[in-house]
Amino acid sequence: MRIRAPLLLCLLVGCTLAWDESHFEANIVRPGNFKAGSGVIQSVGAVSGAERTLYRLFVYMDGGLGHQTVDIDNSRFLAGEVVELTNDGRVVRVTGTTLNKAVTRDR
Repeated sequence: MRIRAPLLLCLLVGCTLAWDESHFEANIVRPGNFKAGSGVIQSVGAVSGAERTLYRLFVYMDGGLGHQTVDIDNSRFLAGEVVELTNDGRVVRVTGTTLNKAVTRDR
């Protein structure tokens, strides 16, 4: 019984790691319509387009900037995650990346 808990924990951690950098960021489809900064995703919704499906993030911004929405090309973001909207039109995940960077540092 004592061996099962650490084994289960290792399995869980192994399943939550991502090796591909594209799991941590997405491109903002209309990059001129947002203010750069960090915030927390409040909700995610699919937006059907003529050629592809986009995903709309409703983000509560830090520093009193209020709420804003951005449309992205990646479905890997969830409500409750901390993200940063960069000046070059990307959404970068901040939540959980510390463990991934520590594990992949030697690669």
